[in-house]
Amino acid sequence: MCVTVLANLTAERQKESGILGYTDNRMIYFNLQDEIIPYFDTNWEHLTNMPRRTKNTWHSTVQKTLAKESDLFKPLDSSENSFALVETSLTEIGPNSEAVKQIGKKNTEKANLASTLVSAQQTAEKSSELADADGPKTRGASKRRNAETGGGPSKKMKNTVDYSSARVTGQDMLVDFPFNKEGYHYFLAERDPNIQEKVIGEEEESAARIIPPYLYRLNTIAISTVTLSPNDRAFQLRLMEDQLTVTGNEGYCVARATHGVMKGTWYYEVHFQKQPPDSHIRIGWSQRHTPVQACVGYTKFSYGWRSLKGTKFHDSYGAKYFQGGFKEGDVLGCLIHLPWNQFRPGPSQNYIQPSLKDQPLIVFKHNHFFESHEDGSESKKKLVPFKGSRVFELFPIKILKVECFQIEFFRNGKSCGVAFDDIYAGAYYPAVSLFQNATLKCNFGPKFAFPPPQGALPMSERANQVHYEQTLSDIINMTERELEL
Repeated sequence: MCVTVLANLTAERQKESGILGYTDNRMIYFNLQDEIIPYFDTNWEHLTNMPRRTKNTWHSTVQKTLAKESDLFKPLDSSENSFALVETSLTEIGPNSEAVKQIGKKNTEKANLASTLVSAQQTAEKSSELADADGPKTRGASKRRNAETGGGPSKKMKNTVDYSSARVTGQDMLVDFPFNKEGYHYFLAERDPNIQEKVIGEEEESAARIIPPYLYRLNTIAISTVTLSPNDRAFQLRLMEDQLTVTGNEGYCVARATHGVMKGTWYYEVHFQKQPPDSHIRIGWSQRHTPVQACVGYTKFSYGWRSLKGTKFHDSYGAKYFQGGFKEGDVLGCLIHLPWNQFRPGPSQNYIQPSLKDQPLIVFKHNHFFESHEDGSESKKKLVPFKGSRVFELFPIKILKVECFQIEFFRNGKSCGVAFDDIYAGAYYPAVSLFQNATLKCNFGPKFAFPPPQGALPMSERANQVHYEQTLSDIINMTERELEL
């Protein structure tokens, strides 16, 4: 709240001075009693969903916060009651700002699962030990395992690889990510410093054993960089430490990126590094529902381009696209164009990341993950194409000028033409699939081997957008849970 208040006060002062939007490294100071506190009073309902304070003790809390967070605020030397933002560029202030991400983290780490979560932590450790032996403990997991093996516990067979170990910036040790499978997806979570824990009495002790998911949020560091996902891929693939280079193994398998898009024009590159005899790759775009034990273009949820003969694929149907295909050493470009009417955007779920605070929270290998389940067969029934100027169920917008929702591929900087122009609505992720021991490396930008088409954004930019969208989604979730919180 303090960051928001000082940022708005700074913007108003710059606007009055006619320097808003220009580079100006001078700090602008505001008096606590004369400017900062009155701004809180006037805009309280716009700043938080918490009720207004009846006593003025919160004034001293604001002062202590401004004085304590030295990475964010600087007091005026001649007056301890005047403060300015350390960051003078307002465009750099947001959820992805390093100083903002560190607010409350030290205290949170010391008392990560205190009070209401003490008993939950004990349960979590036991669950983690079981997870080491039998895979991730998720809702209905035992039933799914029994269904796979065709019997009860006595007939249980050894599972395949259940997790992938990857390095997350800021973590001392590797993080074990449970693989996504059977419609279940797992997202690394962290304690949300913006939500305080309730003090729970003994009569509610049993309920406290279940960790409320809304106390957590998506791990802000894990979503800060676009890479190939450590767990949204087939376990047979060998993902290198840079999380951009991947090598195949026998049959076709899919690897998807960590971030997806629902609107705008986006671009990424693939460098075809190694092509042993009889090996091939496919590149393109995929929704989450596409199975990873397949290839890009296998279902209605993905669109792909194959190195062999340059064939394009969708829903397992191949068609001529680029004669001769591509080979080792080529740099391939992948572009998706999803026009969006910013004046009539439709429901927010069509263009921003959903909050995961309503999803189950599990503990796996000493880390917390949100567990989300999507039924691919049900989603298939609801598929709606982006096409012409019709009115769609998911995007109820009449487009006066015909917009082209399309996918286009490039080889060594030159366009191969539009491959698909009637694609289905949904969130699309960069996706690659490899056959035999082929090796490729993804480049999500911002620097490319060849200039991207005009107007296209590098997929690397999506990481910054997701931080803002996820923050907005979590704020909406917290507002809806006002009484519960």
